[in-house]
Amino acid sequence: GGGMAACAASCYTKSVQTKLRAFGDDSSALVETLTKLAGDVQKPLKDLAEGLERAMSQLEGSVKALAKLPKLIARELEGKDSPDDIGKIDTAPMKKALAKSDLDGPLGLLAGMKDMVGSAIEALKAGVEALEGFLTSAPDTVRHAFDMPGPLSLIQGVLMSKAPQLMTDLLAMVETLKGFSLKPVLVGLSSTQGSLGGLSAAQDTLKNPVEKFTDSAAGLVDQLDATVTAARMAGGAAGVMGAVAKMFG
Repeated sequence: GGGMAACAASCYTKSVQTKLRAFGDDSSALVETLTKLAGDVQKPLKDLAEGLERAMSQLEGSVKALAKLPKLIARELEGKDSPDDIGKIDTAPMKKALAKSDLDGPLGLLAGMKDMVGSAIEALKAGVEALEGFLTSAPDTVRHAFDMPGPLSLIQGVLMSKAPQLMTDLLAMVETLKGFSLKPVLVGLSSTQGSLGGLSAAQDTLKNPVEKFTDSAAGLVDQLDATVTAARMAGGAAGVMGAVAKMFG
């Protein structure tokens, strides 16, 4: 009677403890995986944010440099109609604007970020698989932890008219965890990776109009620079000839 009941209770308690300890180990392993995941994802995302800021700053600088070029040229040419005036034109700011108009750097930087996102995606995939695997198996693992061991399983229904409170609490905790999902983050990063990959394929489409404008503007600045140089040389020659004329005048 009482001795058998005590023995059964002891066996049952040990069985539950052993199975819950194993479940606890699985839970700890998941926490370690997710903790490591945070570090694995944090660095590439930080690098991505910094890279995007740098690329956009360079891109903005290139576009602004080109946008102000027509005004620079117009301002330098305004009211200058004599060789002396033309010789005073400063083409240095125009050349500087053209030098800053390179799009290869920022566009290449943006396209290269696809690999940064890729490492974060791989880390997240591992985290998603670990979390989903745990949440899929956890409910049955918890229930089986409270199963009667061996022969006692035949009378489990009699001895346990309702689920133990601990089992109910653990199942509720697992259910709450199901509301935590990494999939939206994974989908968002995959979309970002696709956009960056598309940007790499569309580089020529983005660059061609700008390069045509840059080539045209560079030709104009070169012609203007040559004209300014010629005007300065002409002015210098006229000055020398004038001095010579005064010496023999």
